[in-house]
Amino acid sequence: MSTLALAGPAQAASGTILVPDDFNPTYSDTRATGHYEVQGAGLRVFTESNTSTDKVAEYVDTNTPLASTGEPTLDYTPTSGTIPPGYQLIVDFDADGTNDGILVGEKVYNGTWWLNNAADADIKAAAPHTGGGYGSPYYGTLDEWRANFPNAIVKAFGFSLGSGVKGDGVINSITFAGTTYTFAKPVVLTSKDQCKNGGYKTSTSPVFTTQGECVSSFSTTK
Repeated sequence: MSTLALAGPAQAASGTILVPDDFNPTYSDTRATGHYEVQGAGLRVFTESNTSTDKVAEYVDTNTPLASTGEPTLDYTPTSGTIPPGYQLIVDFDADGTNDGILVGEKVYNGTWWLNNAADADIKAAAPHTGGGYGSPYYGTLDEWRANFPNAIVKAFGFSLGSGVKGDGVINSITFAGTTYTFAKPVVLTSKDQCKNGGYKTSTSPVFTTQGECVSSFSTTK
């Protein structure tokens, strides 16, 4: 994943998520009838029906304090279905190197983020609020989660459509910690001629720093 900071202190940063290279397969929960594909600079996500295998969930690695994440947002245009993807943060709440739970932000809850039911019991016990009506019994705004867990570290950010939800739409961008990311397919060069005239700069897998480095990668030794 590459992040390009734009000039000027008042401007946000932008970046590109390479699909699927930047998705962490350890966290992936895209099931048999859930799918994604790059569409322009966006990511189309869709499910086939409303069964337990209809889910699309992918995550990008980070190592960012929850205190520095700002208010993550997801820009989504639906094609069909009424439920948009939820924003998901995989969090190490006590900064001990172990992921303790997932905070889920859904548009319907207007800035309230709920904790997944599989989260550690001690994290649930220290949730800002408990009760019903917000996706799980453990919930709060991100500022409230930050106040209760000042040392929390976000280990990955991503999205989830489903499970059991039939939907189809495009994630136009996803914003995390002040950077707005769009999506692209990896660029893999297939010959040394493609390295020339600045072509090496277009390669994303791998990234080359010079034309010579690119050309050399296609050399064979016996």
